[in-house]
Amino acid sequence: MLGKILITAKSVSSSPAALQYLESSGCLVELQAPRSPFDEQWLLEQVRDVDGLIFSMEPVTSRLLEAASRLKVIARPGVGYETVDIAAATRKGVAVTIAAGTNHESVADFTIGLLVLLSRGILGAAHSVQQRHWQQVIGTEAWRKTLLLFGFGRIGRAVAQRARGFDMRVLAVTRHRDEALASDVGVELVTLEDGLARADFVSLHAPLTAETESLINKRTLALMKPGAYLINTARGGLVDEEALAQAVREGRLAGAAVDVLREQGASSTSPLIGVPGIIVTPHMAALAREAMGRVALSAAHSVVAVLRGERPAGLINPEIYGRA
Repeated sequence: MLGKILITAKSVSSSPAALQYLESSGCLVELQAPRSPFDEQWLLEQVRDVDGLIFSMEPVTSRLLEAASRLKVIARPGVGYETVDIAAATRKGVAVTIAAGTNHESVADFTIGLLVLLSRGILGAAHSVQQRHWQQVIGTEAWRKTLLLFGFGRIGRAVAQRARGFDMRVLAVTRHRDEALASDVGVELVTLEDGLARADFVSLHAPLTAETESLINKRTLALMKPGAYLINTARGGLVDEEALAQAVREGRLAGAAVDVLREQGASSTSPLIGVPGIIVTPHMAALAREAMGRVALSAAHSVVAVLRGERPAGLINPEIYGRA
């Protein structure tokens, strides 16, 4: 047997191709649905004898890593890994991987969908017809407007390519200024302050870090053009939700659409839920059939690679190999 793998991520446990790959590679696969609300003690018991973990977004703490004495690899079927204690995993020599390059097209599609849904008032108009009313909405065109992307990785670039179909002017804020790459995609690199002042639409595509925590807050919202729209398909922690809700209620922003919240789930108490002018979707930007298949196989391949002694794709902590 190559190793025992615990899978709590539904995207992988429901993928016949990923499960077949793991099993044909010699893995013993155990499927478990994560507890809601999260139960750390339950998860600690589940990981004690596993060699690999393919998780959803459960907190992978130093306590869990100590309990999982056989663990060699943690695979995230997605690109976010902020719930993993990377330092603790690295100290224990546990590889942490993400499914980079698998779902950016789906997230980009969804982002543009939210942009149009929001600016044209489609959701409210459709709801009015379902309620046997006929409430027409005068919306705002996306055509030839200015879009600011915060983050210019795979998703940001894919959104920029789609925005060109609307003849939009696209600006981007990024830590890694690659003027040649930006020029190829038809994007102007700007500072955050300049971009916020110029943009009709602001779309977030950055990871959640200490530097990006609450990036959208009372100060930065005040810098945005009056009547602009905000879209977040990245991480809920990028936004001060109280400040955003207030900006929309007061009419300083025309609206917002978010696919992520600080507190996820049906029991969320987020102040963004129920505010007129704010669309909230249940963290589904990456949930296209095609992308889910790619993500699940990517996670499975990463786990098998590590257990075979190979270096996996999407490795977050390469220093574990340098140390070895």
